[in-house]
Amino acid sequence: MDRASGRGKTPPGEIPAQTVPNDAGSGEAGVGETDAVSLGELKRVNRMRRDFVANVSHELKTPATSLKLLAESLVEILDEDPEQARFFAQRLKSETERLAQLTSDLLDLARLESEEGLQNPGEVDVRSVLMVVLARLRPAARSKNITLSWRRSGSASLYAIRGDETQLTSMFANLVENAVKYTPPGGRVDVEGESSDHEVVVRVSDTGIGIAEESLPRIFERFYRVDKARSKETGGTGLGLSIVRHVAEKHGGSVAVESKVGQGTTFSVHLPRV
Repeated sequence: MDRASGRGKTPPGEIPAQTVPNDAGSGEAGVGETDAVSLGELKRVNRMRRDFVANVSHELKTPATSLKLLAESLVEILDEDPEQARFFAQRLKSETERLAQLTSDLLDLARLESEEGLQNPGEVDVRSVLMVVLARLRPAARSKNITLSWRRSGSASLYAIRGDETQLTSMFANLVENAVKYTPPGGRVDVEGESSDHEVVVRVSDTGIGIAEESLPRIFERFYRVDKARSKETGGTGLGLSIVRHVAEKHGGSVAVESKVGQGTTFSVHLPRV
């Protein structure tokens, strides 16, 4: 940016730089080590904001453009070709659902990133949460002839944790739904729970397509997709695993992944019992 012509203006999506008082209190920018660290952090935050705005704009533009084109095509052939009109109407419905899911995921992620800690934690039975998730996703698994199983070890009384039931449901639903989506017909998705005095561990394993080793460090990033074409085909927004990571961390826990291409993937969620 031309500083001479753009003096006093802050690029969109950036946080304006703050003047740091020096030791004399003159209000001039400081040059100490602390100031350098603050400036570096400010630049990092601004870069993250720019990247996020760019990604959101791109992700919203794609379905919005599709909706416009489909609507125009539908209007043109509505009376002339009812069969083709039904096809466009179905595509319109699918794109609308994808846009609604993207908007919902964006709002969930924004809330998770803006809130400090859990707002209204209560006692949550992780087993009950998983039963709800499995019941919800069993029809999708059945439609692909996928075996969806649940196995528990450890005392039932030790599956209670302090947390947010809505967030936990969203986290496990994302993991199980992804496993079903990316597992070929006839495969398996196994959900296993393990409890101890200190933590609850939930593993979601599948016999799906797997994830390449070079992609594993990035899969929890916002909008990162291992296979963009396949992800959009299945209705993925690229935000699900980022939400999973944030929910696990909000609960003082963590999530890890192991995967081999062509063999399957296992996600392990560790949640402390406090």
